[in-house]
Amino acid sequence: MPHTDSENDDLLFSYHRPRTWRSQLISPFQWPGYIQTIVAMLLALPVGWFVGKDAGRLGEIATLIVQLIMRLAIPLLFLAIADTILQRALKGRGIAAFLFIVLINGVCAILIALTITNYFQPGRYLALDHPTAKSGSATSIDLAQVLTKTSHNPIIISVVSSIVFASASLLLPHRFGEPLAITVRVLLVGILKLMGWIVHLVPLAVFASVAAVIGKHGFSFIGGLGAYLFFCLLGMFLHVVLVYHSWIAWVSQMSLKRFWGEAFEPVLHGFGINSSLVTLPLTLEAIKRLGVSDSSARLSACVGTNFNNDGILLYEVVAVLFLAQAYGHSLSIPTQIIVAFICIMATIGVSGIPEAGVIALSLALSSANLPIEHIPLLLTVDWIIARTRSAVNVTADITVALSIDALTGRHPAVDREEHLLMAD
Repeated sequence: MPHTDSENDDLLFSYHRPRTWRSQLISPFQWPGYIQTIVAMLLALPVGWFVGKDAGRLGEIATLIVQLIMRLAIPLLFLAIADTILQRALKGRGIAAFLFIVLINGVCAILIALTITNYFQPGRYLALDHPTAKSGSATSIDLAQVLTKTSHNPIIISVVSSIVFASASLLLPHRFGEPLAITVRVLLVGILKLMGWIVHLVPLAVFASVAAVIGKHGFSFIGGLGAYLFFCLLGMFLHVVLVYHSWIAWVSQMSLKRFWGEAFEPVLHGFGINSSLVTLPLTLEAIKRLGVSDSSARLSACVGTNFNNDGILLYEVVAVLFLAQAYGHSLSIPTQIIVAFICIMATIGVSGIPEAGVIALSLALSSANLPIEHIPLLLTVDWIIARTRSAVNVTADITVALSIDALTGRHPAVDREEHLLMAD
C-alpha cells in the first residue's frame, strides 16, 4: 500500500535504527518522548521546590525553546499547506460532501470547546503571572479591529499566500509545475528535519517551565492541570458521542454496535501508538469491512488526513482559553473566533508533524497576544491528551468515510448487509 505524503513525513521522524531494550534503558535520549516528558516533570518538582523563586529564571529557557519552534512554524505552515494542495489536489464527486462534513465537524468541535471553557472556566484553578494583562480585564474589539487584526496576522498571511501560491502553481504547464512541486517538497522535508531536531528539546522546556512555576507558586498548579486535563478529555468525549454518533446513526443509518465492532481496533491502536497516520492501514481495513467505497475511504483517510483533526482542533481552543483564564485575561467573543480560526489553519498545516500541539498552540497564543512561556507546563499532561486526540482523529477518518457514502447516495450499512447475504 503506498504511503500518503503525510505518512512519509511522519515516517521521516518515526524511523529509528533497531535498538535493544537495554540500550534504550541506559540512554535517556532513546526513551519515548512521553517518558522523557514525565521524567523531566518529576525532576523539576524537587528542583523548583528547593530553589524557590530563583527557579523563575529557568522559565527563560522554556520561553526560548518555544519561541524557536514558533519562528519556524510560519514557514512550515506555508510549505505544508502548499504541499498539501500541490501533492493531493482534491478531486472527485465526493469532495463537496467531504468538505461539508469536515466543516460541520470542525464547527461542532469549536462550539464544544468554547462552551466548556466559557461555562466552567477551568483556567481559574491555575493562577499564572501575565506581564501585560490585568486580572479580570477583557479584550473588547469592534468588527473593524477584528478585520484589521486578522489581515495583519502573520499566520493568516502565511495561510492565504500559501493557498494562492499553490493554486496558481496548479495552473502551470506540467514541465514547470512538477519541478515547483518537488522544490516545495524538498524545502518542507528540510524544515521538518530541522523542526524534528528542535522538538527534542521539548522535555528540557518542560523541566524548565515546571521548575519555574513550582518556584513561584508551589504545587498549586497541579489542581489547575487536573482541571485542564479533565475538560480536554470531556470535550473530546462529547464530540465523539454527540457529533460522530449522529453521523453514524442518523446519516449513515448504521448501528453503533456494528460501527465500534470494526472501529475499536484502529481507534485503540491509534491511542496506543499516538498516531492516526501510522494507524492508517488498520483504519482503511476497518472502513473496507464496513462496506465503504474505495473512493470515499481514500478521500477521508488519505486526502483528508490533514482535515479530520477535530481532536487537535478542540484541544487547541480549550488550551488557549484555559491559559487566557489562568492569566486572568478574558477574551472577547470576536477574539475567541479569531483564535478558533487560527487553530483551524494551524491544525491543517502541522498535521502529522511531531509536537504539532506545541507548534499550533504557540501560533494561536501569539494571535491572541498571550505569552507562550507556559506552554511546556501543559505538556506535562499532554501525553494523555495526545493519545486521546489520535483516537478521536482515527474515529473521524472512519466516520467521515461512512458519511461521504451516505451523502452521495450510497449507504454502507445497507450495501454491506446485502453483500453478506449474497455471499451466504
